[in-house]
Amino acid sequence: MTESTQANPFASWSVVELMGRIRLGGYATEETRFGQAMLRLDIPGPDGELRTRYFGGGAIYSVSPCTEDLARVVAAGVDPAPVKRWELPSPRTSPGRDDSDLYEEEDDDEPAMLLGPELAP
Repeated sequence: MTESTQANPFASWSVVELMGRIRLGGYATEETRFGQAMLRLDIPGPDGELRTRYFGGGAIYSVSPCTEDLARVVAAGVDPAPVKRWELPSPRTSPGRDDSDLYEEEDDDEPAMLLGPELAP
């Protein structure tokens, strides 16, 4: 950082646009993390709590300082949670395919074993 940015660090409610067409609203400040200057964005969630995200300079397209009200309106349109649980869709069978032949009949004490088509009896 230069002397002018150290004397006047950035701190403002802002609309931040990231590469990949992502627009977030929140309270933006500059912090040094991992040996480099990063943008810290505290994004208000629907429950009123702030969620913090950090962005490197290369990911930022623009930062537009604005009023708190405007930043909150932008934030309300986006889910600020940085991590979500991924869910896989249920497996589908091919039309006309009977997958019941992939399971070997076993004793009731042991679970059925999945066999590939080449291993099926």
